[in-house]
Amino acid sequence: MISFKQTATETVFLSGEKPAVKIVCDEGCTDSFEEIEPGFWRWSRIAKEERDHMRMEAILTDEADFTMIPAISYNGNGWGNYPEYLGDRDTDGTPWTFAWHRTTIPSCTYSENALVSVALMADANSNTACSLYREPDGLHHAVIFPEEEKPRTLQRHFWGDAFEGVMAPRRDFEAILMIIPSDGTKHRYAGLLDFAWRYYGHPLKAPYRADELYRLSIAFCRYLFEREKNGFAGFTKGAQWHLGTTSYKKTEHRYEMGWVGQNGSMANAFIYDYLKTGNKEMLDIGIETLDAWLKFGKLPAGHLSAQVDYDDWRYMEFPEGFVPDMWEVGEVSYESFRNRAGKKFRRFADGQIRLACDACNEGTGAEMYFEAYDLLLKAGIKKPEYLKAALDVCDFAVQRQYEDGCYAKSWDDEGNELVKAGTVGCFLVLPMTKAYEMTGDEKYLESAVKAFDFYYGALERDGYTTAGALDSHSIDKESSSPLLRSALALYELTKNKRYLDAAVKTAYYLCTWIMYCTVDFSKDSLLGQMGLDTFGSTSVSTPHQALDQYALRDVISFLKLHELTGNIQWKERAAAMWCAACQGISDGTMYVNGRLRPAGSQDEAYFHTRWGRYGVKPQYPSQWLPAWPCAFRLENLRRYADTAFFDGGLKEINNSVKKRN
Repeated sequence: MISFKQTATETVFLSGEKPAVKIVCDEGCTDSFEEIEPGFWRWSRIAKEERDHMRMEAILTDEADFTMIPAISYNGNGWGNYPEYLGDRDTDGTPWTFAWHRTTIPSCTYSENALVSVALMADANSNTACSLYREPDGLHHAVIFPEEEKPRTLQRHFWGDAFEGVMAPRRDFEAILMIIPSDGTKHRYAGLLDFAWRYYGHPLKAPYRADELYRLSIAFCRYLFEREKNGFAGFTKGAQWHLGTTSYKKTEHRYEMGWVGQNGSMANAFIYDYLKTGNKEMLDIGIETLDAWLKFGKLPAGHLSAQVDYDDWRYMEFPEGFVPDMWEVGEVSYESFRNRAGKKFRRFADGQIRLACDACNEGTGAEMYFEAYDLLLKAGIKKPEYLKAALDVCDFAVQRQYEDGCYAKSWDDEGNELVKAGTVGCFLVLPMTKAYEMTGDEKYLESAVKAFDFYYGALERDGYTTAGALDSHSIDKESSSPLLRSALALYELTKNKRYLDAAVKTAYYLCTWIMYCTVDFSKDSLLGQMGLDTFGSTSVSTPHQALDQYALRDVISFLKLHELTGNIQWKERAAAMWCAACQGISDGTMYVNGRLRPAGSQDEAYFHTRWGRYGVKPQYPSQWLPAWPCAFRLENLRRYADTAFFDGGLKEINNSVKKRN
């Protein structure tokens, strides 16, 4: 039971009889609290005289066990090796402040201890910032007027300048305060996320019908298909603008099994298209691609090459201070080469590059060869080598699995471990469950259970997952996706409720990365001109604070959670994620930034906040048109039969919180 006592100078919130949160009233102001629903209050502050600055602070008076600023900081960060916001303040001692739109819930900060869970947030587009920092009197949650970001702003792998906004003087200020008694568990932010969904969310119209999305996605995949002169065939990784040719060019001679390239998934999409349409050319391309990966990418240790590359320049080592010529490389490659200056590749004794064969690509490759084997049986074609390729990857991982259940993150071509740490190893759990289904061999199920327990145990212990985004060795969202899928797969195999409970907790962690509101972009920004709605998109990682479409991979998982739990929010979230991820797809006539985009193509990410990279500024799309969104979209469309879901959009949010006029 939460109650509060108020005097002229402060308000104290109590959990039972114990003081938990203190609010010191700003001099010359009056605070009042209107209960929205149990545990949530609309906090109004009225100043006697107009102010052009205000700080509204709620202080957790005892030590916090866990803190979070959604999509920005999880217990102060520090996992990984990329520039990010560390701790509660910069190296000069200044507490970090963040614009309301950098975090996925407007100006939201969260903390918990053995007594209560606390969150403070603001309305969307309300010209605010937030901060979460420790002082001798406790942990300060702050909503700040007007918007600011200090003492510097995180960009992609570098730091930018501070920002300080302005506002017209006013007397009225508002924030939303959450205080909920502890139930004894850890990472208790589910109540915050459920409320935020109902408070900030809104209906969304499906940008395209499912049949049109299918046609456009197949078209872009077909555009990416190429054959190399040595006989390799596959789908290039995407397309980017080249100033030197004033055109979009496909990524030349670079192919990837999973992650960005998704060759296995797109090959299966073509086989499925043959089953759907009878188009023999599509079947031939799918089989040609999968055969090529076995011929050119199957390694003696049993695993698969993550990438097959014929681009020698990609692996040149550039001296310190090297800056590439923008007219010679693509806009996206410009940043990649610039960030490579002074770095060296791992090499064998004979000088050959040691490319990492990572668990994401290995797990995806095994999963896709299992699926290809099943799809081709429906076409009357037996490809036992596909089944063997998938099982070989599983055997490779089982042989190298640690006693605690961990798979490594990556290996070299010879099967030697390169990197161990990261939840990314969990990508291998799903094919292990399939291997058990296909063979009945208990070693695969035992391996899957051990690995799942290891990776889920880390989420329970730390409150975050790591290193799924392969270009960001950090706390991130992508690594929670295989954990969620694995939990659901193990539940379906065993009917053990602990896996369903784990799926729910993992999904809630993933939901900390979902954008809960719409950012009103300026009309002169490129995102404003594109009409992008941020609601339902997902942030990438603690160093990469852009929005992307990766949640396409989790749409069916959320639908499955709705089916298993009856909680309507899982289906609503699935619909919002689908709609958000299907924005900005070119129909072949789309001009963005004065450039005509290929049909079916789509930006990888949107720089919705004060975060950018070399060559692309904030409030711009990435202008990198990768393969993976089409691959994931096609996976949804072939694996979930109810096209009415994809066509219907998000019609309403159940039990939405009524806002004041």
